[in-house]
Amino acid sequence: MSAWYVPALLAALCMAGHYLMLRAAAGRVGDALGALCLEGTAAIGILVFFLIRPGAETPPSAQGVLWACAAGLCISGVATLTFMALRIGGPVTATGPIVFAGGIAIAALFAPLLFGEVFTARRALGVGLGLAALFVLATERS
Repeated sequence: MSAWYVPALLAALCMAGHYLMLRAAAGRVGDALGALCLEGTAAIGILVFFLIRPGAETPPSAQGVLWACAAGLCISGVATLTFMALRIGGPVTATGPIVFAGGIAIAALFAPLLFGEVFTARRALGVGLGLAALFVLATERS
């Protein structure tokens, strides 16, 4: 097993907790305030991680900081719109996978164009299966 699997699996556990707690908060706090609480608390958690692992950081470049900030703006949209989707009745069992896996599928389609990553038949199959799963989840009737 490659070393990157361990943090990826731990991130998946964190993502599961994120969606379950986000669902518990949705409808009990406004969408924007909920997203602000989520992102503000996340910033504190990231700061703690940054402080306890100072040697693990890559030296920053201006371009890296700008791209990281742009990614943060995207996440603010994700947080706010996910709160909205859950508040207006989206089940966490469909909303979470659609938001997360849908983003992954779209990124997988664009990564070869933007970053020169190889798009193999196996990856195409994985994206296709993922999109099919998202279709099944999105069209489920309550």
